Amino acid sequence: MPVFESLNNTTNKALEKGEDLLKQTEAYYKLKLFQSLTMSISLLVKFATIGAFALIAFIFIAVALSSAIGKMLNNETYGYFAVAGIFMMFAFITFLLRNKIENLIIKHLSHRYFLDNYNENI
Repeated sequence: MPVFESLNNTTNKALEKGEDLLKQTEAYYKLKLFQSLTMSISLLVKFATIGAFALIAFIFIAVALSSAIGKMLNNETYGYFAVAGIFMMFAFITFLLRNKIENLIIKHLSHRYFLDNYNENI
């Protein structure tokens, strides 16, 4: 019965190849998940660090600006109100442009994500 033995060997080889492919695919997706997680965590840490230092600098600049405006107006309170008004104006402008900002971020990230995936498939 060499035909059945040959068929059995071929079937066993196909089964082994399928199991190897499954293991390699699993390993690939684990690595892809690890890469995505590390990139995301790295981005968050960089954003938090830079954001914290920028916030501290921004607070000092705001206090200095309000003090300078207060001295020009001969009243410190008016300086603080003026800076608060500037911040409120920036907040209002950002609120009005929130959809454009969101679309810009989505466009940038989707282009980067799909371009990376396209380069991997080549």
